[in-house]
Parts: sequence; C-alpha cells; structure tokens
Amino acid sequence: MENQTRRTRKTEQSERPVEPLPAPVLDSPPTVLALIERVALEPHADVEKLDRMMTMYERLKAKEAELAFNGAKGRILKKLAGIKIVKNRPVLSDIDNGKQRGAVEAFKYAPLEEIDKHLRPLLAEEQMDLSYSDEPCEGGILVRGRLKHLLSGHYEDSFMPAPLDTTGGKSNVQAVGSTNSFLRRYVACNIFNIVVVGDDDDGIGGTLDEAQTKTIVEMIKKAKVGPKFLKYMKAESVDEAGSLEAAVATIAARDYRKAVSTLEEQIAKAEAGHAHLS
Repeated sequence: MENQTRRTRKTEQSERPVEPLPAPVLDSPPTVLALIERVALEPHADVEKLDRMMTMYERLKAKEAELAFNGAKGRILKKLAGIKIVKNRPVLSDIDNGKQRGAVEAFKYAPLEEIDKHLRPLLAEEQMDLSYSDEPCEGGILVRGRLKHLLSGHYEDSFMPAPLDTTGGKSNVQAVGSTNSFLRRYVACNIFNIVVVGDDDDGIGGTLDEAQTKTIVEMIKKAKVGPKFLKYMKAESVDEAGSLEAAVATIAARDYRKAVSTLEEQIAKAEAGHAHLS
C-alpha cells in the first residue's frame, strides 16, 4: 500500500506542467546591456538585433537620466519654496523737471548675486550646475541658461533675448554688461519659478518688477498716452514719483495685464489713425 502511494505521488509530480522561466524584463539599462554583451559574444551575432538593442539601451539610459534630473530639480524647487528672495537693490532715475533735479529711486530689484546666494548651495547638494552663455541677436543679445545634472548628464536649456540697456548714458560695453546681468537673473528665475518679492510686501500684491516696468514704459511711449493713463492705473504721477519710470513702477503687479491690454488698444488706435492719414 505504501509503495503504491509513493508511485501515485511520483506520477502526479511528473504529470504537473513545467512552468517556463520568466523572460528578462527589458526595462532597465543594466539588463539590456547584459543582453547586448551576451548576443555580441555569439559566434553568429545578428548585427540588426544588436543595433535594435543598442537603440533600446540608449533610450532607456536617456529616460533614466531625465528621471534623475527631474527628481533633483523637484527637490530644489521644494526647498526654494520656503526661501524668500527680496528686492534689495534700488535703480535710480535722473530727473530734471524744473522743480526737482537729481536722482530718485525708480524701483528695486534682486541682483544676480542675491539669487545665486540662495540657489547655488541647493544646486551643489543635488550635484547640479547652472551655467550661462550669450550670443548677439537682432537688436540686442540672447542669454542661454543650461541646468545640468552632473551625475546623469541630462540638461535643459532656457533662452531669453533683450535689447541692449542704453539707459543712463551707458557705453556699449556697459550696455552689454547690464543686459547680460539682467537676462541671467530672469533666466534663473524662469528655470526655478523663483518669485522675487518686495522688502515690504512679503510677496502679497506688490508693484511691477524691473522687466514689467520697462515693458510698460516702452508701450506708453508708443501709445503716446499722458498722465490720464497713470491716473487710470492708480499709480503716482510723474511729478510725485520724480520720473516716468518711477511712476510706472508704482502700478500694482496684479494690474500688469490690465495695463498691457489698455496700452495695446491705444497703440492699435494710434497705428490705425496713422494708416488712415497715410
């Protein structure tokens, strides 16, 4: 009886279907590389198969590098969210309106070294690097910011052009230096979504920043609008602020789009009127 039982168990075990070994999962560069090495050592290696596997390997490596880059940048963004970067350097504007002569503060901004002071240690912690390069473009210069993850090699670029800053009687060299510094600040802020706040508003509300002020001033000149526009935007007058730039800088940041759309409408009307006269 015991021998029969043993024979029955042996028969049952031999009749069980043999499960195939799981195929290797081709979802990681080391796995694919191991397969490439094995195929390459075969006497009659299939060149086309090797090419396909190399393409898969390179694609997986690139994806792995991108994920490492995104993870490092995400951790930096999370830490930056708790850091307040303040506009602490004033921009002076010369005035001579018959009543007052000299220089007045038009607005404040956060210089590149203030931004870099907070950003550079976080980049070092994640083994990332932010570098800049510039090249001439039509009417000014273009600055490229390259954020690179040093371990994986993955990088992303951000570009920003601007006309040369010739305000204040700057020489050509000074204009290039000023514009380069301006663009580097804004490229860094764009890459990391940095919001620079006024020293007295804690980031709530506030007034126009440097770039917005320059944009509105240029549009005012094109639209040929006067004091009524500043009054409409609830800003200080030129006499009160000391200069047009300083007056525009008192416009509330939340009203920036309103100011732009209003001026665009005025510019369109002025251009239509000029075309009609022509």
